[in-house]
Amino acid sequence: MKDEYITGALQENLLTLLCFDTDAAKLISAAVTPNLFDTKEFREVAAIALGFLSQFGEAIKEHLADSLEPQLNSDNKRQAQHYKRLLDNLYAAQDSINAEYVITQLNKFVRQQNIKAGIMRAVEAIEGGNVDEAEVALTKALDTQVVSFEEGVTFTDTAKSLGFLDKIEAPYLTGIEELDKRGVGPMRGELFTIVAPTGGGKTWGLVHFAKWLILQRVPVLHVSLEMSEARVAQRYVQSFFSISNRDADVRLPNFRKDRNGEMEEVFYEDMVRASLKDPNIHAYLAQRITRRFRKSASLTIKAFPTSTLTIPQLEAYLDGLERHKKIVPGALIVDYPELMALGDPNNKRIVLGQLVKQLRGLGVSRNMAVLIAAQGNRESSKSRVVRANQVGEAFSIIQDSDVAITYSQTDIEHQLGLARLLTDKSRNEEDGFTTLITQAYRVGQFALDSAYMRDEAYWRYVGKDGGGDDH
Repeated sequence: MKDEYITGALQENLLTLLCFDTDAAKLISAAVTPNLFDTKEFREVAAIALGFLSQFGEAIKEHLADSLEPQLNSDNKRQAQHYKRLLDNLYAAQDSINAEYVITQLNKFVRQQNIKAGIMRAVEAIEGGNVDEAEVALTKALDTQVVSFEEGVTFTDTAKSLGFLDKIEAPYLTGIEELDKRGVGPMRGELFTIVAPTGGGKTWGLVHFAKWLILQRVPVLHVSLEMSEARVAQRYVQSFFSISNRDADVRLPNFRKDRNGEMEEVFYEDMVRASLKDPNIHAYLAQRITRRFRKSASLTIKAFPTSTLTIPQLEAYLDGLERHKKIVPGALIVDYPELMALGDPNNKRIVLGQLVKQLRGLGVSRNMAVLIAAQGNRESSKSRVVRANQVGEAFSIIQDSDVAITYSQTDIEHQLGLARLLTDKSRNEEDGFTTLITQAYRVGQFALDSAYMRDEAYWRYVGKDGGGDDH
């Protein structure tokens, strides 16, 4: 059953790229013909897209609707509806599709379709009493090779060997200015880890980063192993719409900064926000969510019982999500790996380290950003500055992370609505710096404002010892 989705969701994804992504369309066009697609509508759209690409050298894009006008206006209302639905799906998916992952499935798609066709021809030959013809049909199908990919890069071909200069990827924005200025954030194929003590705001942090991914049209899957789907959904609602949990009157902390962007002081704004306890809140939020997410990337929240989820089960869920919902996440949130199925309790650290490696590998193979939380150890709960080496079970989590950020907050900072993010590791960018953030969890805000931290001036502001041990 695992490959069943290849004939549905993947075909539609391939059509989307064929119609809207010129670079991907050129790769696909070298491997597919319209007759590889299962339905009449898919085959006709593929033929139109391939014809346009061959004639003009680019994807058909906005001209697709014009080319399908006869089908859309057909007297056969049912057929016209099928084309309209397909056209709507293609246009809706073009901005959020995971192109690199879809291309990696191209070889599998072509081989499967050719094998299916070969089997059908072989069956017809067997029924006609021609065993030799059946064998030839199967052999041809099994020998089919996809030659859609280029031969590689010849170093002296500078158009290709220096092509990376035009394709240098920037990390996704985090909505935290000091991190964004320094190029620190999640990226596809990389592991982004936030480390905090127990109750230190790890889930709120993951929700914040996921929200900003969605705002950048990245489909997000949030896997929760501790909280229910309803509780996680509540946090996203509060984060997206600044909704108070109970009281409508809230105080929001912000920084007053000098010309260098460093904090001078914290000031507070009193505001009245909608509350989850308001009598008409359901209708209000339903309208807001419908309006906000009408053309936005998807957010899927899935809870699994603690200590039961394995990597194969997670892969099966991702396959099912694509097969049944046509959702291919561009980012995977796992809150948090230590609550997955770890097997042998005597080798917890080793198993956890291997599991995190597999999560990162999943991000690479499916071209997803992977964001996880890691629990700080007992020492971290007493530290004024939490460091990555204070991760609870397996330091290899940090070794395998491309970005590792620690979250610190003393009692005094909690009262002031302040916290600190130490970028303890950044494989590709600057690290070792601390970012101050203001927070308002009452309205779901992990980071309202940010500022670069200078130790001496900051600790004078919040108090001599900051309310914690100086580790």
